[in-house]
Amino acid sequence: MKYCKKCGMLLEDNMERCIGCGSDVTVKDSFTRYPEEIQKKIETEKKEAGKRNLTVVAIILIFVVIVLLIGIFAMRMYTLNAGTMNIPGDGNALFGKQDGEGGDVEDAGDNSGSKGAGSDRTVKDEEGAYYKYVTVKDDADHDIFTAVFPEDFSNLTYQTDYSWGSQVFPSVFSFVATNDDNTTQLTYRTVQHYQYITGESEMQVNVQDSVKKCISFYDFKDVESYLNEMVKQAYPSAKKVEQMASEDSGKEVQDKLDNVIAAYEKDAENDIPPLFGLSEGTRLTHKDTYKSSKICNYRIVTAEDHAVSCKFYVPVFCEKYDFEDETKGFSGQLSDCYILALVSFEAGSDELYDWYEDAFDMFVNNSHTLEDFYKSTGAYADKIKREIEEGMQPVIIKGSDLAGLYNDAANISGRYKDVLDLTGTAPGTVRVFGDGDNRYLSASANMMFVNPDKQLIYATKAEDEYPGDDFLELKVN
Repeated sequence: MKYCKKCGMLLEDNMERCIGCGSDVTVKDSFTRYPEEIQKKIETEKKEAGKRNLTVVAIILIFVVIVLLIGIFAMRMYTLNAGTMNIPGDGNALFGKQDGEGGDVEDAGDNSGSKGAGSDRTVKDEEGAYYKYVTVKDDADHDIFTAVFPEDFSNLTYQTDYSWGSQVFPSVFSFVATNDDNTTQLTYRTVQHYQYITGESEMQVNVQDSVKKCISFYDFKDVESYLNEMVKQAYPSAKKVEQMASEDSGKEVQDKLDNVIAAYEKDAENDIPPLFGLSEGTRLTHKDTYKSSKICNYRIVTAEDHAVSCKFYVPVFCEKYDFEDETKGFSGQLSDCYILALVSFEAGSDELYDWYEDAFDMFVNNSHTLEDFYKSTGAYADKIKREIEEGMQPVIIKGSDLAGLYNDAANISGRYKDVLDLTGTAPGTVRVFGDGDNRYLSASANMMFVNPDKQLIYATKAEDEYPGDDFLELKVN
């Protein structure tokens, strides 16, 4: 056994690619024999969490003392100036003047020149949160992905793997954002296509030999068993893995998932046999369609009693068939499964989980793959199909080959268009904000502002909160 050095996934010795993050685990320093780095990380996180808690307590105590001293001083000034407690006065206004002398807070609230702000707003950020939004380009300078994540998540990793996937979706894009101490992580991964086949011959081996790395085999059962396996292998030291409550996504997502399945089933009889190396005219008998668009919660307790809380959004469908290939003289069962997106949120403590839960809502609702990604993926899939039909071993492309793929790419349609529509739809019950290019608001926020120059979004539940005159207020529907 070995462990992926990038994500900690437990792997078989003969595996060439990590099933957790897709990394190549054959090169030097890509894997380890023992999960020492995970244990060291857990111990480090526990120490750092303790230091942060002590720091927060100290800051709160200092703040309380300062507020009390200011209050005592203000009341004395009030008594001296008013002469008697019966003279009308506003303690809050007095505090405002005192604060204004030091930091000019009242002047900051007079934003008469701000765009769409109103002059009675006071700048503060006690309840709100700042989010960064980015657009990722591929090697051919096309926009392929957009994401929204907390501003303090400064560690970004994203890559496109052109050899991980299948004949249908041969490119897999992954995006990871973490906070500075790597105790909280947001991850997005594009479509993953899994195929599994059993029969009375060595057909499965033959199929893998025929298409090499452009086909993936995995016996998918349901989203719970898939996530359970991923979690257990990502956290091998865990002594307890518990699935918490799960919830289905909104009706709009479920309807669009049905559209994807309908488009697939329309062409399944002709498309499936060549994908599995079966003869033309192979008889297929449909057994079952599994589908899910759940948001699942997990809680992991490690051997050191370190708790990790996770949340996953996994829209998926899996078609199961019996088949009979009379030409080759054998029969069996096959599964054709599509994990249409994998969005995850991991936090190393309950405090961090509560703190960043709204950030997951913003991330899962506003991060998605763009049309150009599916255009290049579709052209790449057509290239693989042609090579297999001509009896050639498919050639894995590189990023430098993308420009040529775009020249061959047509406008996306069919299953690519349906998947794009699905993954661009918010799974939760949310509201829309913005002008033109709408985005989705997290459930706890009421106000939304944007600074296009800084690529910042500011979300807050306080209606009197305002981040400054360089932000535009966006209409919330």
